[in-house]
Order: sequence, then C-alpha cells, then structure tokens
Amino acid sequence: MALFPLFVDIKGKKILIIGGGIVALRKIEKLIPFEPDLKVISKDFHPQTYRFIEENGIPFEKRAFSFSDLEGVDIVIVAVDDLDLQKEIFDRTRGKNILVNSVDSPDYCDFIFPAYIKKGDIVIGITTSGNLPGLSAKLRKHIEKTLPEDLESIFKQIKKIREELPKGEKRQKMILQLIDELFDKKAGEKDDRF
Repeated sequence: MALFPLFVDIKGKKILIIGGGIVALRKIEKLIPFEPDLKVISKDFHPQTYRFIEENGIPFEKRAFSFSDLEGVDIVIVAVDDLDLQKEIFDRTRGKNILVNSVDSPDYCDFIFPAYIKKGDIVIGITTSGNLPGLSAKLRKHIEKTLPEDLESIFKQIKKIREELPKGEKRQKMILQLIDELFDKKAGEKDDRF
C-alpha cells in the first residue's frame, strides 16, 4: 500500500529514541536538521552513536527502556531488533497521540522515514512506502544531482520577491514565470535581476 507523503513540523516536538546502535544514529542524524527535542535511551551505545549524541548535546540515559518513558512523548523511534518490544510499544501507544516508528517493522509504524533532500526550507521526500529503502536512497542521489547548486539562494530570492508583491493572480503568474526561467538556465548561471 502506498503511503501519503505528509510533511510535519517537528521543531520542539519530544522525540524518544529507543536504542543506541548505528540504526538509531542514522535516525538521529535525519531528525537533527528539523530541531526536535530528542532524548535517547539505551542499555548500550555504539561508540559512533555515543560520540554523536555527546557532541550534539542530545540528552541520553544508559539504561533499559521503561514504559513510563513514553509519558509526554510526541514521537517514539524504536531502533532495536526486539520485535516483541516494538509490538508492545506500538500497542501501548494506540489512542495516546504518540506516533511510532519501529525500524524494519512496518506493521508497528505510524510513519516511515523517507530518503530526503533538505536545502534550507526546501525538503524533497522520497519513499517506496517502506518496501525498497535502497531504491529510495538511489532516487535521492539521482534527484540531488539534478538540482541547481544554488537552490537555497534561488529560493530566498524568489521568496523575497513574492513577499514584496501584492497577493493575487498577477503575483502567482510572475513567480511561476521566474521559476521557469531560473530552472531553464544552465546550472550555476546567474540571473541579471539578482
């Protein structure tokens, strides 16, 4: 079944990561650019994961997970291979407004992590609905190569122009024309208006 691509503001949201291995590290690295309030709980930490959370000031506790850890959490990422624990966390969070992602267990997920490209406010998500993550990663690399190197700058310039013009159909047409012109130019070529 295909998943709907929903983009959500997670800035400041309380996200609990259960697990301290490399998979947990990959999830943390994907989340950090979006500024959530992260916490990690694990009995053991891979040296890379430990180093990363220390360097980034992410709160962590070296201990076993307890179900009381779910209190006040918006999202929980279960990055452990324990399928029974994944299922129990998923079951216990039903009806509690806590979204769950259990790594490699789509049956115990409310959402999945897409492959994504982030350039400032521009975020492009790619997914195979959890079926072929390797293909999502390959597509991400392919798409990233086709984007203008100065995409963030282009975005800021167009946004500024948009904010300066009065709302309406004329503004919309002008912005769409400008976007078309910028993307039709060769990569790296500057527009005289900027």
